[in-house]
Amino acid sequence: MVKRIHKLGLSGFVFLAAAVTHAAGQALVTPAPSGASAVGTHWVRLIDTLREDPVLRNGTKRELMVRFWYPIAPNSSCRIAEYSSPKVWAYVSEMLGSSLPRVTTHSCLDARVADDSHPVVIFSHGYTGTFTDGTFLFEELASRGYVVISVAHTHESTAVEFPDGRVVGSRFGSYLDQNSLRSDESSLRLARSVRLGDVKFVLDQLPLLRAPGAWFGDRLDLSRIAVVGHSLGAEVALTSLQRDPRVRAAVLLDAPITQEDVGGTAKPVLLVAAGRQRWSNQECSLWNNLHGPRLAANLRGAGHLTPTDAVWLFKDVPELAPSGAIGAENAVTVLRSLTAGFLDSNLRGSTLSPPVSSPHRNVAITTQNDLLCHELKNVVRGKIP
Repeated sequence: MVKRIHKLGLSGFVFLAAAVTHAAGQALVTPAPSGASAVGTHWVRLIDTLREDPVLRNGTKRELMVRFWYPIAPNSSCRIAEYSSPKVWAYVSEMLGSSLPRVTTHSCLDARVADDSHPVVIFSHGYTGTFTDGTFLFEELASRGYVVISVAHTHESTAVEFPDGRVVGSRFGSYLDQNSLRSDESSLRLARSVRLGDVKFVLDQLPLLRAPGAWFGDRLDLSRIAVVGHSLGAEVALTSLQRDPRVRAAVLLDAPITQEDVGGTAKPVLLVAAGRQRWSNQECSLWNNLHGPRLAANLRGAGHLTPTDAVWLFKDVPELAPSGAIGAENAVTVLRSLTAGFLDSNLRGSTLSPPVSSPHRNVAITTQNDLLCHELKNVVRGKIP
């Protein structure tokens, strides 16, 4: 199963504590999105009445919180949304033993969804992460016309708040506390299995979410669905793509590719790696078994948390989420451009600016017809959208 799931470890935990202490009292805001649309955000509680919660195993039905980001209608009123539930932020602060900074967003809480039919992106966070961990990417995609649905994987996500005020913590520990994190094979297999069920359930709920009178009405384009994930979430994104005909494309952010994943697919896949000195044998095998549109990008010098909000939240402590020679701001731009460009090309059929090359010499791009394991011979450099 998953042999390479990221842990901060003691040194990483010390750096994180230092970053929190340094940032405490500051007011931070998410990186401004670059798309043409203003962004809205909305929370929804979902209950899978057909599935007993496989973590609790006590007959309780599986309960999820999902958060949406989406383009909003012109001239909508805007109440700026918090980055995270205050209760969850307080929970994490207590776990770290230090106050986290107040963070706001560029999203309008519960604003009206823009007309038109929007492609859908489902996101699965890293092992024991939270469903806001990729907000810099979610807001960008929403500003470009996508509806993003980020799933909090209950009882594994470090913490999630439900509408009745309950804060549910992780039964797998947390990457924020190295002493609590369960990284044994059995735990990872369970987490992966539960996540796959969660993603399938969210896919099953999409027709209800776009039904007449529902929040999104007819504004979800269910013929254009992608799954994006980070770390374990990226492996889940790949498996969902391979198994579910409703999913048309996947973006894998620093995925722990294993022998179980290398069967490949004819659907579009974007591999984004953080700081590879060389691609693994499993990654090379997967690449060779991708028979549809494919693209790989290696952010040299980056770290496992670079494709998450840690890259801008804690940019003053680069040891936590190193961005290498690219720098934190450029890392945000590159990750947004690669992801949005790939999805535009493969969900919308855009041919205006395909994400074929990179503006930074420290981002190595492997293109459709290249061999991943001969990266140095097949790097294309130039400009991404």
